[in-house]
Amino acid sequence: MNTDHLAEDARFPRRALVAPPVVASMVVYRPGPWFEESLRALAAQTYPQLQTLFFVVGGKAHGVDGFDVDLTELIHSVLPQAVVRQIEGNPGFGLVSNEVARLVDGEGGFFCLLHDDVALEPEAIERLIEETYRSNAGLVGPKLVEWDDPTILQSVGLNVDRIGEVEQLIGENEKDQEQHDSVRDVFALSSACVLIRSDLFRELGGFNRRIDFFGEDLDLCWRAHLSGARVLIVPSAKARHRNGIDSRATDMARTYAQARNRVRTVVSLSGSLQLPFVMLQMLVASVVQVVAGVFGGGFTAALASLRASLAVVIDLPYIIRRRSEVRPLRRVSASEIHDLQVSGSARFSSFVRRRSKRIQQASLAQKDRKNAVSHQRFVTNVFIAVTVFVLVGSRNFIWNGVSRVGEFLPMRSATESPRALISSFVSGWTQGGFGSAGSNSSGYVLMAIAGAISFGQTGTLQTALIIGSVFVGAFGMWKVPAGYFSLRARVIGMAMYVAVPLPFVALSKGRLSDVLVYASLPWVIRLFVRAESGLSGAKQTQLLATAVLFTAVVFAFVPTFLALVVWVAITWIIGGLIARLSMRQAFAVGRVVVALVVGALVLNAPWVSQFANSQWIDHFVGSQAASVQQVGLTQLARFDGGILRFGIIALGLYIPVFVSVVVTRSTTFIWATRSLSLVVFTGLLIVLIDSDVLNIAAPSFGQLLAVVACGLALGAGALASFVFDDELTSAYRWWKPVVTGAVIASLVGALPAVSMAVGGSWNQSNSVVADLYTQMQSKPPEGDYNVVYVGRSEVLPISSMRVTDTVAFAIADDGELTMRDRWSKPNELNSNVKNALRAVIGRETVRGGRLLAPLAVRYVVLPKIDGGESTVDRPLPLPEGLLAALSTQLDFRRVYLASDLVIYENMAWLPSLSVLDENSSILSKQAGDEVLLSSELQSTMPIARVDDIASVATEVGTATVHLAVPFSERLRLEVAGTEVQPRIAFGGTTAFDVSDGGLVELQYSTPISQYAFMFVQTLLWLLVTLAVFDIGRIKRRFLQDKSGEVTVVGDQGLPALSFNAGGEQ
Repeated sequence: MNTDHLAEDARFPRRALVAPPVVASMVVYRPGPWFEESLRALAAQTYPQLQTLFFVVGGKAHGVDGFDVDLTELIHSVLPQAVVRQIEGNPGFGLVSNEVARLVDGEGGFFCLLHDDVALEPEAIERLIEETYRSNAGLVGPKLVEWDDPTILQSVGLNVDRIGEVEQLIGENEKDQEQHDSVRDVFALSSACVLIRSDLFRELGGFNRRIDFFGEDLDLCWRAHLSGARVLIVPSAKARHRNGIDSRATDMARTYAQARNRVRTVVSLSGSLQLPFVMLQMLVASVVQVVAGVFGGGFTAALASLRASLAVVIDLPYIIRRRSEVRPLRRVSASEIHDLQVSGSARFSSFVRRRSKRIQQASLAQKDRKNAVSHQRFVTNVFIAVTVFVLVGSRNFIWNGVSRVGEFLPMRSATESPRALISSFVSGWTQGGFGSAGSNSSGYVLMAIAGAISFGQTGTLQTALIIGSVFVGAFGMWKVPAGYFSLRARVIGMAMYVAVPLPFVALSKGRLSDVLVYASLPWVIRLFVRAESGLSGAKQTQLLATAVLFTAVVFAFVPTFLALVVWVAITWIIGGLIARLSMRQAFAVGRVVVALVVGALVLNAPWVSQFANSQWIDHFVGSQAASVQQVGLTQLARFDGGILRFGIIALGLYIPVFVSVVVTRSTTFIWATRSLSLVVFTGLLIVLIDSDVLNIAAPSFGQLLAVVACGLALGAGALASFVFDDELTSAYRWWKPVVTGAVIASLVGALPAVSMAVGGSWNQSNSVVADLYTQMQSKPPEGDYNVVYVGRSEVLPISSMRVTDTVAFAIADDGELTMRDRWSKPNELNSNVKNALRAVIGRETVRGGRLLAPLAVRYVVLPKIDGGESTVDRPLPLPEGLLAALSTQLDFRRVYLASDLVIYENMAWLPSLSVLDENSSILSKQAGDEVLLSSELQSTMPIARVDDIASVATEVGTATVHLAVPFSERLRLEVAGTEVQPRIAFGGTTAFDVSDGGLVELQYSTPISQYAFMFVQTLLWLLVTLAVFDIGRIKRRFLQDKSGEVTVVGDQGLPALSFNAGGEQ
């Protein structure tokens, strides 16, 4: 060993002239033929006090290049004195390397920890030792260069920012021109080759035992800094490194493992005062990275970072335990550690470099840098244009909130707060309509979760969900052809999807269901595309779970969504068969459809089962055939139903999908054929229903047109893919006039949607009929009541039932209509209303009010204009004879009459909860219309109701208490501490016969079966959710919290090497 330069430096003590012992520890796992070169590089080291220790993971192994050899024999053939230990399984590099501290006896030496694909230059260890003493360092590492081309730098140390993002100090494929040959402090070193003092390694506890791969180097170096040790890069020491991890782990596995370990390291090792700010910065940075990843690449890594940041909650026990373990090592303040880290974002710097690199590579491929830049700029500009377009068109919604038009019922803190929704869900009583016992929709819980995330800002949440649905649909269309179309082709398809007027007409008319379907269908098609890619094992399970979870969520809000998914699958498969795809792909799509339909029904099973009646098809498929609208082919095809003056030009949006079938070929032709299949078959179905040729149940035209919109967008994307990506476009010129015409037609066709954005509210009507409903009192002193809305189903504010082909009705209790009224369930009392209205419309009675009296129907409302489907400018006609029939009723007093609304008050009504007079009490024990028509019912006193199914404690004498809800044995009336059992009244409602007066209070006893159903349902949702996020990965995460064990074959528990074995002095 050359020590002349040390002797000449008076700063080093005499002990530095003694060559300290070094044990080089190498973990060997599935090596290739290059492994022998790594061994010979160790054998050629000039450092005299070097011992070698090898850990062979798995014993005899077949390497990645078919390398099949007895590794122990190979090692001993090159290094006869080497110690070799066999390791069972594959615990990971860090965990196996920690064994060196146990197997080497003594102090005062060094450990050189190596990957098996590192070849050191002969003087590498010698120079590392020299610099360790010269600079008083704790950890040092060599300059790493590429194995096959040593002139290319691989690593000269790592910079790290405050959230653990790693930044290389060199550029990609940077040439080694000695520009990085100065010794300097770095925050971290690559674990490929690290020289560390043995006492420091033992004090730190070695590598983190819970990191098997990826990130062990950052964790070790960070703890070294905490202990006060210096970490240096020594460029004079040089090593070639294959960095062959790409052949031993998938990109996906590496990305998620790196993100998980990075976040765990940051949260475990950051200072207590800085930790909240670091966690916030980490979360914000992850969200920004996800958004940036959509536009500029790196989406998978950004998503992995976000998931790891959110998983801190799951990792909390591990983090607390880890911080306790590290606390004794903290000798350096957190502020000093932060000073060692780079300011800003290392990820952002890497993103800029990657973007520049992609542009350079694209420039080389195209021989034209300007084209590469313009392509990227084109994609970015389209994204910006789409975003600005939607936000500008929705600006009134953003500033003033969403108007109460159509299905856009408000979300109020009193009724839609997370607490209120969860309370209703658990109670087993549905408040909507007359109310009824039984399980509630999962939508209650989903809304509660969304409300909790928005911190109870229900109005803001509703606005964000409605406007955000357009962006979700657009982004879904961007994702559908990922992996098949270029970025430019994909962004064209996305732009076409937004250019269709359909979502903005839905916003204008308050069609919440149509908006949700528009947002969801592209994601369903994306699931079909992924299913056809031949996934198997855990990936297939994850795909099926995603399909089930996604569909179950949408189905909870739009019950007809399952029928739409089945229809999309049929047309998608037919299009594929026409393009001569294999049956295997058709079966793959069919498997997904079966799974998502069955899964969605099971996850919503308790609620779904309550619709098992004669009108189930209306609820889950649709009642389109109930009132054929005769809209006409032209108005349907233009997506606006004829509300736009020049909406006819929207037909230009159809041109690209037809042209794409003519000009495309190969894989792109398959996409074009499927796009045309979605358009043609769905369009044909709509026309046949509209013309009354087919008299079948079907979803609304708006929902079916969303399928057509998907076809138009994918067709435009397929045509763009042909223009931008197909090599034959340069050889054949005949297509140019055709494509030019298609482009012009689509641009012109987008003008109707653009025109709707001008006003800032998508042409939504200023007349909101819901504001007029406030004329009906809420919680009046006369008692609680119900309201019957009757008229055309299109203008009714909530889900309805048919009375005739043209007349429908809906039930609501008193007070403001809110979002939870969407989930009212049909029951036997609805049938009573239906029969009463049928008698009124058929002029069979003039005492319809008496028939509705025991149902607490105080008002009958006839909406003419709802501001959505029916407006002042384009009113829908009332059902023939309905207004005249209501006017003939003796018990109906008209309290409001205008061009938009008619309100009748039923003078024969009974309060929802009241005390009956003696005659009414007797009549309540009978059933039938004759009983109700024979005498007017009377109430002596109302009792105020509270919450879903409870009442204010009220003093009552001996009497009959009547409750206008369907009979249920779980209802109780507590009188002075004694429960009174219910009985059936008037053939369907509920009554309590109070024999001894006292303070009465209404209660509902939730059955144990309800809790059992909720438990099973919750368990199923959790299992599916875990499967979506890969339950095996989550299980492994928890298992990693336990300290890993390394099993050394034939280990006697004795040291294999010793620092005190001798050496040159």
